[in-house]
Amino acid sequence: MLDPYDRRHLLEVLRPPDSYSLDFAIGTTFSLDLLALMTAPLGFTLFEAECDHGSPDPLALIESIRRYAGRISIFCQEGRIHIPKEYGQPLYTYLEDSVFQVHPPLEGSVFHPKVWVLRYISEDEPVVYRFLCLSRNLTYDRSWDTALVLDGILENRVRAFASNHPLGDFLASLPGMVETGVPEELQKRIDLTQHEVRRVSFNLPQGFDEMIFYPLGIGDRRSNPFSDRIDKILVVSPFLSEGRLDFFASLGKGSALISRFDSLQKIKADSLRQFSDIYCLKEEFVVQEDTSGFIDPSQGQMDAEGDRITALDDNLEGLHAKLYVADAGSQGRIWTGSANATDAAFQVNVEFLVELRGRKKFCGIDAILNGGKEAENGTQASLRTLLDPYTITDIAPVDEMESLKHLADKIRNVLIKANLTANLSRDDDDHFSISIEGKLPILPEEATVTIRPITLQKSRSVYLSSIPGASTEFRHLQDKEISAFFAFESTIILENKRLADGFVLKLPLKGAPEDRNERILRAMLKDKSQVLRLMLLLLSLDGRSNPESTIGIMTGQANGGKWTSPGMVPLFECMIRALARDKRRLDDLNHLIQDLKSHPDTKDLLPDGIDEIWEPIWEARKIIGETGP
Repeated sequence: MLDPYDRRHLLEVLRPPDSYSLDFAIGTTFSLDLLALMTAPLGFTLFEAECDHGSPDPLALIESIRRYAGRISIFCQEGRIHIPKEYGQPLYTYLEDSVFQVHPPLEGSVFHPKVWVLRYISEDEPVVYRFLCLSRNLTYDRSWDTALVLDGILENRVRAFASNHPLGDFLASLPGMVETGVPEELQKRIDLTQHEVRRVSFNLPQGFDEMIFYPLGIGDRRSNPFSDRIDKILVVSPFLSEGRLDFFASLGKGSALISRFDSLQKIKADSLRQFSDIYCLKEEFVVQEDTSGFIDPSQGQMDAEGDRITALDDNLEGLHAKLYVADAGSQGRIWTGSANATDAAFQVNVEFLVELRGRKKFCGIDAILNGGKEAENGTQASLRTLLDPYTITDIAPVDEMESLKHLADKIRNVLIKANLTANLSRDDDDHFSISIEGKLPILPEEATVTIRPITLQKSRSVYLSSIPGASTEFRHLQDKEISAFFAFESTIILENKRLADGFVLKLPLKGAPEDRNERILRAMLKDKSQVLRLMLLLLSLDGRSNPESTIGIMTGQANGGKWTSPGMVPLFECMIRALARDKRRLDDLNHLIQDLKSHPDTKDLLPDGIDEIWEPIWEARKIIGETGP
């Protein structure tokens, strides 16, 4: 169970094995926080050591995004991208080609799996795959979750491991769930991954001797993960439905249930009485809204403004783990992943579960709930220490906002199906305008909807109108204000009640400058010290470098809180190292140097004397060509 205060766990599990670097990563999530995605590339570099109190170094963040955003592809439920708390973040532009919105074709279903498949490569070692099965979305959610991490080597064999076919089939299904399709390069990556992952020998966690993958809702795959022997079961789920609870209770006497207090209140007493024990999280372990002050690491960031938008999804405080534990004779069975204990999860949604089997005394209900009689460390806190018994009542609470929530979901779906596009045009003064086009159906009269690029403050939002001929346009935009991500915010007033809902859609952006990323980078570089530091970061060799020496070179000396250049000698040393071990770093550096030289606003930002050390290195790079180390 993951500590909700630990927001670095994803960076840690993304970090490549020793001597390896990331080739590419494919991830899935229901809801998505763009800031969480923006910081994820730090996990593939040494730059995470630069973080201080949760705030990444801005230049380290820039370089990690530039280097790895193109290697990360995230599939998320359409309409479930969170509106960032801060506006004015131009680095979100680098994420536009990494995000793919999924809207499952089956009516009423959602795309809910939370898995990653990562491919790591090494110069001298075989390809390694890492599989993550999470119950947490790619957000800064403050809740208790579970994570399963499996590493495995790609075996040199013709025949696949039959047990890996469900995982391969799941990966192969992803492009077909994106209505607009996926780029050719991503399709090739998915084809390679789904083919290779079937031949990966994954290492099971200690104490387990069998593993089964269960993708749900793809094609005609709707298998029952809970077949075979079950004597009794422990259900851990934040969201519940009576039909699914009846099913679990029927599997064996003496079963137990752990859920959220508010979710238990919504279930009829007769359904709950089928369980011998029912628990909810103790109040002191229900983490409230994050007040840690995590700072958006962009330069020139702006404060969040306006009312907090209500997020109508499952990213809430407290319990968020989905875990099922069964006793089956002397065997223990554990299922973990994305599926809640609801009929929707097991009958219509796209979900992913993994089952692990082992000896009951190590992974049965008692071992999970109480720590087990044979636990190695009897002083460790067990899951039960986090729980309070739940008292069943016959009075179900009434959600007075239920009708407004249904209306908000209806509006969200209407906007998703409108197939809006964003058309960019250049103004006479080298600024830009964005016009939103598409046919909007008539919105409910109880609701108003505004739209804005996420780079603009809320005061620059405009109202969406379905009146024929009405225009939605944003004028006089700077380079850094162009975005394919648009925030939609609806306000619903019904029966003297008010609900605010908000989400982000990535719209097709037509007419954007081809050099948009270069424009953003140039705008963020302010002085020679920053440029030199970016060069050093760019030349770093990921996990193949010595961490202490690399970080030491990049850090330099502090001078009154301002970073001071360590000089040109370390830069030359990094160039020599890159020439010998990773020529791509020199190609990237050449692109940066030529781009800065070609613009009058940035040509004077290059470090003094750069040509004297760079030109012979670049000549050597061209002579070596594609040969050599």
